[in-house]
Amino acid sequence: MRYLALDLDPSGLFVVTGAARGGAAKVEHALAWTAGDEHGPPALSADTAKALGEGLRDRLKAAGIGAAPALVAVGRDKVILKEVRFPAVPPSEEPALVRFQALKELTESPDEVVLDYAPLANGGPEGERRATVVAVRKDVFAAVRALCEAAGLKLAGVTPRPFAVAAGLAREVAAGSAHPLPPGDAAVGVLIAGPQGGEFTVVRAAQVAFTRSVPAPVLASEALLVNEVRRNLAVYAGQSAGHPVAAVYVAEPDDLLGGWAGRLRDGLNVPVYAYDPVAGAAEAVPDRIRGRFAGAAGLLAAKAADALPINFAAPRQPRAASDPNRRRLVLAAAVGGLVLAVGAALGYMQVSAADDRLVALREEKAALEKTLADTEVERARLAAADGWAARGVNYLDELFDMTDRWPAGDAVRALEFKGTPYGVDKNGKQASQARLEVKVQAKAQQPVADIETRISRDNTPKTKYYTKTGKLFGAAYVGTDFREAFTVVTDVNQRPPAEYTRSPAFAPPPRRRTGDE
Repeated sequence: MRYLALDLDPSGLFVVTGAARGGAAKVEHALAWTAGDEHGPPALSADTAKALGEGLRDRLKAAGIGAAPALVAVGRDKVILKEVRFPAVPPSEEPALVRFQALKELTESPDEVVLDYAPLANGGPEGERRATVVAVRKDVFAAVRALCEAAGLKLAGVTPRPFAVAAGLAREVAAGSAHPLPPGDAAVGVLIAGPQGGEFTVVRAAQVAFTRSVPAPVLASEALLVNEVRRNLAVYAGQSAGHPVAAVYVAEPDDLLGGWAGRLRDGLNVPVYAYDPVAGAAEAVPDRIRGRFAGAAGLLAAKAADALPINFAAPRQPRAASDPNRRRLVLAAAVGGLVLAVGAALGYMQVSAADDRLVALREEKAALEKTLADTEVERARLAAADGWAARGVNYLDELFDMTDRWPAGDAVRALEFKGTPYGVDKNGKQASQARLEVKVQAKAQQPVADIETRISRDNTPKTKYYTKTGKLFGAAYVGTDFREAFTVVTDVNQRPPAEYTRSPAFAPPPRRRTGDE
């Protein structure tokens, strides 16, 4: 059957179409609608879903790609993953029990999430079972559904990207277009990266064992990315000491100029291989974005292998258990009194078994609640550490942004850039985190006023990063065109690194000395 697979990547929308049947998937077309296009796609939300779907419909039509059931991959940052343990129960009761266990640990309301799970191998002692539970907010799922409706597509599946990437890697290895996996059930890491961030996933025995988002700022530096991958490998090793990562695969062509695979090989102590998610099937796709199709191509591979372990469009649901003794009981109805006696005995046994199972579940619940209470101190310490970090200011980013705000030409010259942190009051609060002062010489007052305005423009309707912005007048300088003296001042509130989004493009000042220098 033919499917259309979409990956909702932060840097755009990546689409592949192809057949998925009998364990084989063949990519026929690949289409990228990226933020770098003239009319790039908006970020998916309830407000933009319709426009995004209509834009996708138009691009599919222009590319000659017909409608088909849609498989959609959502990023790791859009979902919540939890591993739960539960006692062995009949298959008909398992979905309800897993949901019950998961909702006890989730902070989200049950009415606000769509939840599915994938059973894991290697359960605990005495028949204990494990499962990876994945939840997505209903507003995200509703936006995906609205996008497909606007595009004229029937929604067939919604899967977290890490599960699709795992299936896609297995497909490329089986097809011989990726380096063979290590022998046995050794774990491997998979990295996909793009301008707006990426994901690192550990796969073992065809199952997702660990996955984390890779922030966009990390990808700005080879050293930062190497350290991020090392950190993720260390975290995974701490959770699964018996199954270390034996190799890392990077979703990109092996011969990609400036690719990450070659640079990671020198920084990691495990082999690093590159693999092309659309090898031999989409030659028209530029090399620099071929790796971004890992999620979409993986959806086709997972569907072909009937291995979509997580599908928010059709999550696992409790089902009525079939009774293999029903026909025998119907035939035995003629026996009359004997049937009544047998039925009473069977009913008693079932009630007794249900009571025993309820006692076991209550004991497990009490044990889990004790574990939660025992970790209260550690969670409080983490919250205190987060609060301490929120009081800091990234002065390098502030200096970088101040450079981008500087007026063009040689109208203002900076003499001093000074940051002074504010203390914490007796209630442990700060009105702002620091005060910035920039001493300048200027030919006129207007360029300095422009700097004030540009500082204030960085505030958003929801967050005021800068307050009390203004300028102080200083004594005039004599014997130079830069007579005016000012100090631009502003109070700075803590700002996450990802919120520093400026990308300046300016010429450096001339190196020759002038009469005023």
